[in-house]
Amino acid sequence: MIPKMIRLALVMLAVLVMALELPKIYKKTFEQRERRTQLAFSETLNDFVWLKYEYDTVQLRQIQVGYDRTGNTYNTEALMDVFPMRNCRQLMYENRFPDTIRGQHVTLQMIQDAARFPLFLGTGPGRKSLLWMFESHTDRVKMELPQDMFRLTENGIEFIETAINRVKCVNREKSDRFTEAMKKEGMLFPIKNIYGMPSTSKSKDDGYFMIDSKDKFYHLKMVDGAPVCHNIPLPAGMKVDGMNCLVDTVNYGYVYDQDLNIYLLRIKDYSFFQLPIYDYKEYGSLVTMSEDLFFYTYQLYGTDRAKIYVMDKEHNLLASELQVYPLYENSREGQRENYLFPFKARFTRSAPKELKIESYDMHRFMYLNITLAVCLLFIKLYHRRNFRDVFNYLDLAVVLVCGIYGFLAVLIFPNRK
Repeated sequence: MIPKMIRLALVMLAVLVMALELPKIYKKTFEQRERRTQLAFSETLNDFVWLKYEYDTVQLRQIQVGYDRTGNTYNTEALMDVFPMRNCRQLMYENRFPDTIRGQHVTLQMIQDAARFPLFLGTGPGRKSLLWMFESHTDRVKMELPQDMFRLTENGIEFIETAINRVKCVNREKSDRFTEAMKKEGMLFPIKNIYGMPSTSKSKDDGYFMIDSKDKFYHLKMVDGAPVCHNIPLPAGMKVDGMNCLVDTVNYGYVYDQDLNIYLLRIKDYSFFQLPIYDYKEYGSLVTMSEDLFFYTYQLYGTDRAKIYVMDKEHNLLASELQVYPLYENSREGQRENYLFPFKARFTRSAPKELKIESYDMHRFMYLNITLAVCLLFIKLYHRRNFRDVFNYLDLAVVLVCGIYGFLAVLIFPNRK
């Protein structure tokens, strides 16, 4: 009896391993990967151009071609004229770089100074660990690392004087001054969320933005060593859901409300300017922002789609476009997977790792399970297995429930006479 129990345990272990690996192998083998078409906004056409790679039978290699809305096709050389800022170095080398773009005199230095690498934005919890409070009124080019760090407590803010690898003591006088300034402005503890840029890799510091226990919004910074706290009045009905801070001369950062509308918080008067992006709630994940000499480009990412918004330097909407990608789950290969496997297993990426079982539609895989169970029955009859042995019936039950996983596992660990 004990060997048979051990054998059954091995069968179930094999089922689990196959549920973890076989769907992955199937997807890698049969998934039809298509080269995604890129979408880019042309500063000369003032419209989107679709970019993709096609095989050139003359050059015997993949080359990039572009298509616009009117059906015009652009080869590699023409695309450089359509996107002069992106290809400015090559155009200058070929002495084809235009003097003016969109009616403005343009130089290579202007293009380089205005370009900002994509920022990854989106809602998320603020940090509540130990943070630095930088001096906001400074003439230094680079931030100086403070000699203390602060943490938020249930009743206020606490500054801890730090040394290498050890905590020295709490600066009670400084902690009380900042806590009193925060309470005087109306802040109620404990703080729900705090947003800022606790890094020395910035040219200036604007402090931190906080959401208190009553969902009110505050700005706290340190000027000449003293606390400066302001209550930020919110538009009627608005609750702050998150914020991404910027190092900027016009805006403190991007603020998200409870409906995932996106606002710019102005430095001048703490006013909120709503971006003309009204469907972020449908995506609710990653947003990328890139900037060049003429445009801000925002891109929202969904499971099977991406939407691009292009705005001018005043954040007026110039154009938007939706790009839909084919999903593997909706392809023929993805649908056949449902007929083949009854479920699949995976371990979560976040710690602590957990085993997740994801089942398919039973109405699809049940026919294969029944067929495999009948095949196993004939195999057992062919080998004259004794059906007085309950473990033979358990094998059939495993195949009926676990499908191809159970069928292979039972064949790998057969029930001996």
